[in-house]
Amino acid sequence: MLLLLPVLAWADSLPLPAGQTQVLPGPYMQLWKDPQGDSDFQTVRALPDSAWQAVGRRDASFGYDSSTYWLRLDVHNPHARALNWVLLIGNPLLDQLDAYGLDGERVYRSGDQRPFDWRWVEHRQLVLPLTVAAGEQRRIWLRMQTNGSANLSASLMTHEAFDHQEQRSLLFQGLFFGALLGMFVYNLSIFCITHDRNYLWYCLFVASFSLYEFIQLGFAFQWLWPNALTWQQLSFPLSSALATLFGIQFTYGVLALREAPAAYRRVAHSLKACAWLVLVMALLGPYQPALIASFVLIVACALAAFVITLLRWRAGYAAARLFALGWFVLISASLASILTGTGVLPYSLLTLHAQQIGGVIEMTVFSIALAARIRQVQEAERMAQAKLITQARQLSSEQAKHLELQTQISENLEQRVKERTAALEETLQQLSSANLRLAELNRRDGLTNLFNRQTLSEELARACARAERSRQSLAVLMLDLDHFKQVNDRYGHLAGDACLRHAAQRIQQRLRSSDLLARFGGEEFVALLDSTDLTGALDLAEQLRDDLARHPCLYQQQSIPLSISIGLHAGIPDAPDCGESWLDLADRALYRAKAAGRNRVASYEASTLDGA
Repeated sequence: MLLLLPVLAWADSLPLPAGQTQVLPGPYMQLWKDPQGDSDFQTVRALPDSAWQAVGRRDASFGYDSSTYWLRLDVHNPHARALNWVLLIGNPLLDQLDAYGLDGERVYRSGDQRPFDWRWVEHRQLVLPLTVAAGEQRRIWLRMQTNGSANLSASLMTHEAFDHQEQRSLLFQGLFFGALLGMFVYNLSIFCITHDRNYLWYCLFVASFSLYEFIQLGFAFQWLWPNALTWQQLSFPLSSALATLFGIQFTYGVLALREAPAAYRRVAHSLKACAWLVLVMALLGPYQPALIASFVLIVACALAAFVITLLRWRAGYAAARLFALGWFVLISASLASILTGTGVLPYSLLTLHAQQIGGVIEMTVFSIALAARIRQVQEAERMAQAKLITQARQLSSEQAKHLELQTQISENLEQRVKERTAALEETLQQLSSANLRLAELNRRDGLTNLFNRQTLSEELARACARAERSRQSLAVLMLDLDHFKQVNDRYGHLAGDACLRHAAQRIQQRLRSSDLLARFGGEEFVALLDSTDLTGALDLAEQLRDDLARHPCLYQQQSIPLSISIGLHAGIPDAPDCGESWLDLADRALYRAKAAGRNRVASYEASTLDGA
């Protein structure tokens, strides 16, 4: 029984704070893990107390685990009046967070894989408002699922305390990003004056690191792409890999590794290859492997840079001393951030902002090192000028030849730097454009430029889930060109291709911008209509059939008449995963239209079709 006393203490009701007090609710929380993620709230609510486990720590953190976690928290208001509190979830990168019990039957649904405007409070972090009457006790349930760090980072405070903390946080973030902007502009100015690529790499490193932090802190999702959910997820490992890649380029140049032993260059080139691999994984691969790979890459690059910097310092390269200090700070900050995400280190303001603080210190040290490098270059130039003047007094003719040769070398070197920089920028632009084209081509049909069948399956699943959730009607149209084989046999396959493109264009121009048209295969198309009932779907289908019948395809001075049969199904989905069954119902309706003589519209009628 004595061993059970600490557990019972963790499970006690949390007294809501007053004033500027802020508490961490972790020790009062209980959790239940749902590996399959298919349990609903009523099922979880009915679980016995024995199924729940105490969190038993300052914060609910479960590492990089994509399982679904249910948390429950009992709170009570010990004060004489009702107050407004805020449950602040400090991890803005959680994919999904649902909260029950905050405001009657209303369910709070948010996360960076849900549109930003779903949030009750427009804030970069997840802000859950809570009002509890005097003496009232309330139970709150949280459902958390994410492919990233399953770290809740929760804190509970009054609304006034939240406003005060927000003011201090925005001041800190303003100073942080202002410092990064100052370093970017300063080093960009030096690059424009000196044309030293090391300053360009440093500017790109600062810019990509700033974007990484902007995404990690939730600002990007709030202000830049509040509805681009896919981009929001891939942008985090992508910006991390970009910052790492530019950091490698900067270190390679500033430590003069081109002149160092070959082993250093091999390590640098290997890390650059890994950075490119992580970039490709972020763009094309699953999110969690790309995220973990980006963190591993950060630690590996920071450790390698720290070791190489120490070795260069030991070999007599004076500029490496400050860089060693900068890399040491970045390693410490990155490890603290990653260990906090995995749950090894407890959540606190220091660990929450460790990477920001370390990044500012590291970049400040690097800027000082670059400034010292400028002084060294200036001092070397001064000594060279003094030596040249002395030599000029002795041999004026030799000095003239030497200066002429030096001018030619400088001009050639500057030209080569410009050419290589331009070539690299062009290559990066071509690669970026190619990646964008490839991503779009993977979603399109090559002949008609409509969405392909894979894209249709993805969008249909989203549309069904959306319609089921909002209780809005959804319509699926299955369209098939009549006697298309006869068109191919009579006019040729090229004419058949032209007819497919013509039909796709005629259908597309009749649809709304929110509707989706895809080529299902052969001469079949599928149209997906949001917020459309059976009457509207029948009316639109009849318009499509009539329009195509009245506009034949013109190909090589030939007018090829076309007709189309349409089968459709419309209504409110009863399940979020009804996509395949609705396609089957529309296809059965299409079969009915074909059997009735083609060039007509038929809707799915359960009694008629099942009887047939």
